[in-house]
Amino acid sequence: MKIVYGVCSWGLGHATRSLPVIRALLKEDHELTVISHDRALTLLRSELGDTATYEDIPDYPMLLSENRRQFLAKSAVYWPVFIHRIEQGLQSLQDVLKQQPHDCIISDGRYDMYSRRLPSFFISHQMRIMNPLRLKLIERGSERFNLFFFNRFTAIIVPDTKTNNLSGDLSHNLTLIDEDDIHYVGPLSDFRKKRLTKTIDYLISLSGPEPQRTMLEEKLLTQLQDLHGTIAITQGKTETTTKTTHDNITTYTSVSRTTRENLLNKAKTVIARSGYTTIMDLAVIGTKALLIPTPGQIEQEYLADYHQAAGRFATASQHTVDLSVDLNKVKATTGITKTQPVTKTVDNILDIIHQHS
Repeated sequence: MKIVYGVCSWGLGHATRSLPVIRALLKEDHELTVISHDRALTLLRSELGDTATYEDIPDYPMLLSENRRQFLAKSAVYWPVFIHRIEQGLQSLQDVLKQQPHDCIISDGRYDMYSRRLPSFFISHQMRIMNPLRLKLIERGSERFNLFFFNRFTAIIVPDTKTNNLSGDLSHNLTLIDEDDIHYVGPLSDFRKKRLTKTIDYLISLSGPEPQRTMLEEKLLTQLQDLHGTIAITQGKTETTTKTTHDNITTYTSVSRTTRENLLNKAKTVIARSGYTTIMDLAVIGTKALLIPTPGQIEQEYLADYHQAAGRFATASQHTVDLSVDLNKVKATTGITKTQPVTKTVDNILDIIHQHS
């Protein structure tokens, strides 16, 4: 089959979790056109090379708010922009389909990647869009919004399990969406657990949209003198690939899949954003972590609180993070000790695609 695979470009998470599915499709000799934007597209190009073709199509902006009042104010102007950008993305997709016929579309987190004429599959862990007030009326409205778009897709695929889940209320305990109509396939990660010696005391994994990525980096760098042991930093800058070492600190501007997999497996503690893909990666590797949500990214704030309440990870605010204090909280956490093999998740996704294509 000729497949369009659209990937959300909010940070690198959607891109990294898409890689095992894309590789499995390529292994089955399907032809892929990968659509993404910015650093996510750069990462996909670097990992997949000439095994796929690529289209740079911007997706819609992320809604970020520092507080509740700002959330309500920004929401009023965000949604018209969101819909306009979806229309632009849909038009760009139609241009791609006119240039060359395709057999199906897979979209990881992009509402603008579907066609009424082709089987279209939507991968997302966000059946409900959170708001900082946790107002039920707004959350039911977000479910209605999702239902409106879900009707345009052949199947909705959630990278999580029905029980012992990782996404909490984002994809469970739904009010309007029938959970029996959703395909819960298991956690999705591009990494495997390896038996490697834990030689890295702290792995600082930076990612996400600017300027918040840089703001967190600058704040953490001023606190590294308070840490003892070996430290590795991945900056999430896909524009360059360099490695520098100074005393006990090794810094990578960006890393390959294999290097990142090894770093995660060698790390005793990970310091990272609380994006859902990061949580799935941590679950697969079984590593403890201090999670620092991107300010104003409600989903990350919810996930950090959800997993802290369950005793799995510790969390800290970007504004007040103090590594010398907050890392002590990690000692009392369990991490995620058991999860389904990613190979099973990928098989589940491919079965759904083949069944409906």
